[in-house]
Amino acid sequence: MIIGLLIVLAIVVILWSWGKQADYRPLGNYQTEELISTLDFLDKEKITYQLEGNSVLVEADQYQKIKLLMTRAGLAQDNNNDNGDDILLQDMGFGVSQRVERERLKLSRERQIAVAIMSMKNITKAQVLLAIPKQSVFARRERKASATVVITTSKYYVLSAQEIDSIVDIVASSVQGLSPNNVTVSDQRGRLLHSGSKNSLSARSSAEFALEQTREDEYKSKIDAILIPILGLANYTAEVDLAMDFTIKEETQKIYNPSKKSIRSEMLIETKSTNSTIGNIPGALTNQPPVASSIPEEFRKDNGANKAITGNSHNEETRNYEVDTTVVHIKHKVGTIDRLTVSVALDYIAKTNEAGEVTYVPRPVEEVDNIRRLLAGGLGLNKTRGDLLEIASLRFNKVDLDFEPEIEFWKTEVFQGYIRFGGSILVILLTLLLIVRPIMKKLLYPESLENEEEYDLGGAIGDLGNDNLQLLTEDDDVSIEFDIGGGHIKLPNLHKDEDLLKAVRALVANEPGLSAQVIKEWLASDE
Repeated sequence: MIIGLLIVLAIVVILWSWGKQADYRPLGNYQTEELISTLDFLDKEKITYQLEGNSVLVEADQYQKIKLLMTRAGLAQDNNNDNGDDILLQDMGFGVSQRVERERLKLSRERQIAVAIMSMKNITKAQVLLAIPKQSVFARRERKASATVVITTSKYYVLSAQEIDSIVDIVASSVQGLSPNNVTVSDQRGRLLHSGSKNSLSARSSAEFALEQTREDEYKSKIDAILIPILGLANYTAEVDLAMDFTIKEETQKIYNPSKKSIRSEMLIETKSTNSTIGNIPGALTNQPPVASSIPEEFRKDNGANKAITGNSHNEETRNYEVDTTVVHIKHKVGTIDRLTVSVALDYIAKTNEAGEVTYVPRPVEEVDNIRRLLAGGLGLNKTRGDLLEIASLRFNKVDLDFEPEIEFWKTEVFQGYIRFGGSILVILLTLLLIVRPIMKKLLYPESLENEEEYDLGGAIGDLGNDNLQLLTEDDDVSIEFDIGGGHIKLPNLHKDEDLLKAVRALVANEPGLSAQVIKEWLASDE
């Protein structure tokens, strides 16, 4: 009976476990030492777990709580245990090479930068890898340093552009000779946040494309802010196409104003030469007196006045003017809008006639014109640069969600879980009531379970003849006789106390008067 009871209890435990059937989730894959410390912690906290090799599995609903407890206890698993830190940080004694010392310094710097990045909000973990080339004065072309940063953010959190730039600047400013263009940043989901391997042209194109998308989203937000209070959700759709000019233009102009001038410098040169006598060339024949000539000399009246001879006269004048000059250097804006195109589609209006039928009609022209004016003013459209706004009233192809079939409750996983749990509870209760309870009662109270019919007059007491009572036992051939004579009861030789007790009970039940007489004689004899 005890063995059967244990088997039944084992079946009950199995049914209870099957009814609950908790889902387990891997807590982590640990090395031997970490596995021992983790199991000791789970045993100390009395946490249910399963062990599969070096992997520890815990209940899914208790996963976050267990992770928090392990973190508080200093047992948070590091997914990068095999990163060589123990080799670099262990004491190597004398004779350590310069290369190992350099790697230790680099590792220390990486950890310091990681701690600085993790101090930022919504960043739970950061890993920094630095690639610092060895400097050499004999190298013709010096290699540049580079860095890689892997960021682990909080759940469903996306880093903004400003936060990414901040991380890049932190890493670049912490390493000498490291350019921000050589820093690569990615998150735990594998998304590239900042590339350090792209060339400047590709990086610039990506930045320009991201800026265009940002500006388009801003215009869409403005459209939503205008149309949602008027039309409501799902009654319109809008799309924005933005063309931006990222050409870098620089212009320098020098403008002269001839109407405004002033003399900067002036130089005048004047030369005059005057001589009254005619000079002769020394040593020439003209200095000799003329020979006899037949030409008569004539007397002239103005002979005395013509004796004064005027020489050459030279005039030279130079003036330098300072003209008003204006130098203009123009640097045009980068990222200006060349053209803005906005397309808006409006859904039809639903109307119900007298018969109760629903019809859809286009929106009135006045309403469309009012919406056009609102959008043109809110978006700042400029017709001179070619901005375009198109609004049309169309019938939307909406899916009627009211006719979607719903999953019956008894087909859901929740209901099946309830059925499984309730069935296991019912089987356990039936097992306890029909099997365990009778067995336990038989073991604890064996006398109370005797059949009372065995002690009745017809079953326990035989014929009453010659003042003798006959008690029938379980065996048909064996009987116990009670001899009554002289007011005394002579009991047979009963070998067991239970047989004697049964005989006395049967006698008292069938002969209460005789039993009372015997007790009176016992009391009289005691006195």
